Amino acid sequence: MLCFTWNIQVSGQSIDDLRKERESLLEEISNTSRLIEQKRETRQDNLRELNLIDREIAARRKLIDNFQHEIDQLDNQIEVNQMLVNDLESDIKQLKEEYARLIRDSYKRKGQLNQLMFLFSADGFSDAYLKYRLFKEYSRYRQKQGEKLIESQSRVQGLLKEITEQKGEKQEVLNEIENELKRLEDNRVRKTRLVQRLKTEQEWLQQSLKEKEAAANELERKIKDLIAAEKDAEISMEASVEFADMMGKLIWPVEEGVIVNPFGEHAHPVLKNVIIKNNGVDIQVVTNTDVFCVHPGQVSTIVAIPGLNKAVIVRHGKYLTVYGNLVDVFVRKGDIVNAGQKIGTVFTSEAEMKDVLHFEIWEESTKLDPERWLLR
Repeated sequence: MLCFTWNIQVSGQSIDDLRKERESLLEEISNTSRLIEQKRETRQDNLRELNLIDREIAARRKLIDNFQHEIDQLDNQIEVNQMLVNDLESDIKQLKEEYARLIRDSYKRKGQLNQLMFLFSADGFSDAYLKYRLFKEYSRYRQKQGEKLIESQSRVQGLLKEITEQKGEKQEVLNEIENELKRLEDNRVRKTRLVQRLKTEQEWLQQSLKEKEAAANELERKIKDLIAAEKDAEISMEASVEFADMMGKLIWPVEEGVIVNPFGEHAHPVLKNVIIKNNGVDIQVVTNTDVFCVHPGQVSTIVAIPGLNKAVIVRHGKYLTVYGNLVDVFVRKGDIVNAGQKIGTVFTSEAEMKDVLHFEIWEESTKLDPERWLLR
């Protein structure tokens, strides 16, 4: 019988890993949907909703990919289990034929196989002992063949049950994919409607983008000035190493939020041939959201930026974390702060609902993608 251990992986992920990733995606989709519902009928809110829908569409696509990977896993497991069943059934057939021959042979030789007759027919003690050993081995072999047959049949039943369960799981996943595709289509229709509405606001969109770029450039200038001013300061290597080990493990700077504007360059959701550049990420939150330090460090400075209100910059060895668009700040320059310590509150505008935290991570003068550092 073919015996081996099968460890299936798709893209380096087990089914358990895929389900953990799915929980994270479902939580993000839930948070995004909740934020979308908190809207007002202004052009700023239309743009905000468009960004949230874009994020939800991206999350749903990842979720569908996640479901598809699990189906691939289940298909492979079903295939392997079916191969084992086929192999076992072939062995069972051979075992049955062999066991039947043993029973027939035992019946034909039932007189010869009587233990006393077997021993009395011996020519001497040595011959009797040898015949006794042969009789015992024959009986033991017949018993083992019977046990092996029962064990193989039981194993087949177990595998068939497992295959049935896996097919049931696969059907559930297929149903989830169908539901997600319907929700994705609803998102796309909603996005199309918003884009058409915002296309009538070209002038406002361009002005809004110009203001955001000016704020981003001013913040970048302030950060570079700070780096230059502290270049001769003693940098803690221990703090640098500790922060470097936190990639993918940093706590979020807010309890609940959705990244609506990712790091780097990407196309504007409405304006054609316009590229948005982001030195960090923009996290949409609810009104009056507190902001927390993501890792132990020291407050290097607090700056005022037109369009981004107040920004707190915290040093962690050679790394900096930047928290922009705060209205209240609860720390001072030089303060030692801990991970999870409240450092401020996100700015809120009743007119435009600007509940967005701007968050950046720098390694010396290099900008890093915060999304890769935050815990998922």
